[in-house]
Amino acid sequence: MQVYELCYLILPSVAEDALSSVVDKIKEAISKAEGKDLDSETPFKHPLAYQMSKSVGASKYVVNDAYIGWIKFEIETPKIMDIEADMKKISEVLRFLIVKAPRKTEFTFAKAKAAIRAKEEKEKEVEVEPAEEVKEAIIE
Repeated sequence: MQVYELCYLILPSVAEDALSSVVDKIKEAISKAEGKDLDSETPFKHPLAYQMSKSVGASKYVVNDAYIGWIKFEIETPKIMDIEADMKKISEVLRFLIVKAPRKTEFTFAKAKAAIRAKEEKEKEVEVEPAEEVKEAIIE
């Protein structure tokens, strides 16, 4: 058994209340191939680094943002191809990537966002003293 991580982008046209059903389709593809879920993170909307497009039937979607999420799972290596084939059939998925991963989850988007917020708050606390207070401190 090997541990893998499936990172995915979901089209922004999917309503937030329907997002869980798309994630369920992804998890179903994993369980259908006899994979065992280990960890995951709820997808959230995020701007993309560049514009992407996807054709679904007669429609072509060009997007600048997407829902991003991931699922870590354990499976026998030959069955990865089954998951890949099922992922290609999910029309709401813009892109996906399957990579080998360590069993322990070191990075999550939630941890990264919390670290960024903490850094921003710390920077706001460090305020420059008004010129008059600096002048008085130098004179004393």
